[in-house]
Amino acid sequence: MGDSANKVGVALAVALLAVGGCVDRAAQRQAKETEALLSDKVMPVRVQTVAPRDFVETMEVTGSVVAGSEAAVGAKIAGRVVETLVADGDAVAAGQVLVRLDDSNYRLALRQAEAQVQAARAQLEQARTNAAVGPSRSSAAVAAAEAQLRSAKSQLQKAERGAREEERAQAANTVEAARSSLETARRELERRRRLFEQGAISRQLLDVAENQFQAALSQYENALQALRIAQNAVRPEDLATAREAVRQAEENLRSAQAAKRLDALLAQQVEAARSALAAAQAQVALQRQNLEDCLVRAPFAGKVSGRPAQPGVVVGPGNPLVKVVALDGLYFEGEVPERAVPEIRSGMPVEVRFDAIGGRPFAGRIAAVNPTVSTVGRLASVRVELPGAGAAVKPGMFARGTVRLRTIPDAIVVPFPAIVERAGGKVVFVVSDGKAKAVPVRILQVRGLEARVEGLPLGSQLVIQGQDRLDDGTPVRIDNGEGASGAGA
Repeated sequence: MGDSANKVGVALAVALLAVGGCVDRAAQRQAKETEALLSDKVMPVRVQTVAPRDFVETMEVTGSVVAGSEAAVGAKIAGRVVETLVADGDAVAAGQVLVRLDDSNYRLALRQAEAQVQAARAQLEQARTNAAVGPSRSSAAVAAAEAQLRSAKSQLQKAERGAREEERAQAANTVEAARSSLETARRELERRRRLFEQGAISRQLLDVAENQFQAALSQYENALQALRIAQNAVRPEDLATAREAVRQAEENLRSAQAAKRLDALLAQQVEAARSALAAAQAQVALQRQNLEDCLVRAPFAGKVSGRPAQPGVVVGPGNPLVKVVALDGLYFEGEVPERAVPEIRSGMPVEVRFDAIGGRPFAGRIAAVNPTVSTVGRLASVRVELPGAGAAVKPGMFARGTVRLRTIPDAIVVPFPAIVERAGGKVVFVVSDGKAKAVPVRILQVRGLEARVEGLPLGSQLVIQGQDRLDDGTPVRIDNGEGASGAGA
């Protein structure tokens, strides 16, 4: 303060004495002390010794808490909601059923698919049986057709050649024998007829002779007929019949051989039946999955956020039914200036504080830095994991994070209020020979109420209180006791 202030103080003391109307020794003594203090040109200051120490360079990040997992759980299939099992704010476990859809149509479809599986399995068994029995059956049919063809060809050859020489000779011999028997029977008949006329024999013996003659005559005629057949060529109708039999036998053989060639298709029929069975089984699996999809489950543990879909609502595939927010895996998402992006790396420790819960710090670490910078504000987003956040931290809370960028050893760190403006520059005051000395400094970095500077000699007595009243050369008195006045007092 200046001389005017001193004069004011003295005048006040004198006025007090005058008002009292009597001499007060204690008041006089106090007035003298006050006058002495006001007239003293030596400024009391508080100092600290400048010494090097580690300076932790930090960066402040502000943002809000985001849930690590958040999902609007929807229906995979179309259906009608028949039951809602959770409400807003309910805690749910992973896999817990949240909503149940109407599954009556899917149950009918499942029974139909199961019946198709049974039919396909029966067709497969039939195809396997045909594949096992068919080749032997077709081989037997081919063998039978070949035998029939051989027989028909033999009959045709026999018809085309006619009777053999031996057969004709045999027929001639038969004729001669029959002629001889006929001649003998005729002579016997004539002899008995004379004897009958003479009354030597009975009528019965004559009848026997006549019967024997007629039998011999028939045998002779049959032998003649057989001889003519053996001697004459085969009839055209017999040849035609034999040739038709050969043609039919050849056709039967071709049909049997064609059926035999189809044996290769039996294995393909088995494969086709097996594929049909697999398709039917897949349809069963699909319908079972549809039944399972009628139960809408929580994808992870968390809490229900908002009002779920209510019974009676008809939904389609993908329509959201329940919103689930995970309580674990929370992270703090903030923004930093684009110039700070090169200095921030994944894994850096972060101290995060939440105003909503009293500013209690939580330890975190940087999980990711967005490689792109927004065009508005030129900011980049930073994701900070909060592994120990606990139940007190909720998604959406405002948060402040302090990122530890690096530690600078042997740095000169001063209280930021110790730096003052003098003659358009930044200076600090040090005590040298009982006087304040202004030392220009360059501020390298500010962290809270501290600043890292250069230009200040080590070991200096840095003024940290009372510096606002000092000029270069002002007499000072170091007073680091309890009664020292504060900065700017």
